[in-house]
Amino acid sequence: MKTSSTLPFAAVAAALSLAPSAFAETGGLADPKFEQKLDALWDGAAKTFYSPKTNLFYTAPVDKMPSPEEIAEYKPLKKNGDPNYMGGGTGIEDCSMLCGIMLVGLCDKYELTGDAETAEWARRIARGLMLADTVHGDPGFVARGVSPADGKSVYPETSRDQYTHNIHGLWTYFHSKIASDAEKAEIAKIFREVAEKMKREIRPDTDPPYTYRLHKGVPDKRGVAKMHDVHPHEAARLGMIYAAAYDATKDKKYLNWYNSIYKDIAEGSAKFIGMGEPYYKHLVPAYSVAQMNASLQLVRDVEPNAARKIQLSQIMDAISGFIDKYPVYRVSDKGVRDASEIMWGQMLAKGYKLSAARREILERNVMKVGPRDPYGIYMAFSAYWRARLDEARGK
Repeated sequence: MKTSSTLPFAAVAAALSLAPSAFAETGGLADPKFEQKLDALWDGAAKTFYSPKTNLFYTAPVDKMPSPEEIAEYKPLKKNGDPNYMGGGTGIEDCSMLCGIMLVGLCDKYELTGDAETAEWARRIARGLMLADTVHGDPGFVARGVSPADGKSVYPETSRDQYTHNIHGLWTYFHSKIASDAEKAEIAKIFREVAEKMKREIRPDTDPPYTYRLHKGVPDKRGVAKMHDVHPHEAARLGMIYAAAYDATKDKKYLNWYNSIYKDIAEGSAKFIGMGEPYYKHLVPAYSVAQMNASLQLVRDVEPNAARKIQLSQIMDAISGFIDKYPVYRVSDKGVRDASEIMWGQMLAKGYKLSAARREILERNVMKVGPRDPYGIYMAFSAYWRARLDEARGK
């Protein structure tokens, strides 16, 4: 069935008028001081927050992590005494999410520089993400992180956020010039297992409905495993998994699964524009902007239908332009991490380019972020190299 290339969603079409149409050139991003600052921050983070045993970066010093025994007992317990299924507050809880974005940043940097050290770091982070996907022996489960003490212990709760960036990062690496054939085969196997898990487990009779099974069968008390009948910014998460599996394996079964939910992806994502302020203020923090456009970028680039590809591009462009104007996402009011995540997500849209004012904020944030701010370091690094790549591409 032929799909019209005209975007059928009035809210998105109207919002296209909000997208930036002209941008002043600053030429500042190529100033060596920014790269030098980021190199120094990376070196410091590698000494403090990186484990060569797991090839993952963390958000707390690796020598301050819970022991494998504590992880097995879901400690440290929450303030109310409940088990800490996700490892919240340990520094392990966001490895897949953050390292996925960092891997994209490394691939962007390598595309620009061809630097051997950058390629080696990308290989390491890719191995770390694949470890989080496989070390537990639960096919299709994407762990938040892996204990740097024993290189195998994981917390059993994970979220669609971790899936989103783990898959997006490995998919970006899969298509880079760095990945070996053996690595591509391993990534394809992981994507296949994740897709099979989702198809098998995303059902209306789960508790909560449409949620995947967490490791060891622990309960999803926070609703973070829901993949269908979700908010607009989450509408492409399930589709990106099926699209990634098809792209890496060329098995048309996964394309059929993706096609079966395409309407949910497109119409659901388009509804992002036009929601009430409480939705943006309370349900879509900065990191969700990054996740939304990462998932949309993957399905846009994999989508084989030209008309649908245009449709997805229009949705992404409109969303990024809308975010530029909406007060909740005013990056001048945000910290380094939040501002960087917002801008990184926006730049994944083909028709979007950072304004001069936004680039200046990115420059200031690179110079402002300190060595004790791992979230800020990781996000500023990734946003900077995406902006540099956009400049080099003439975007």
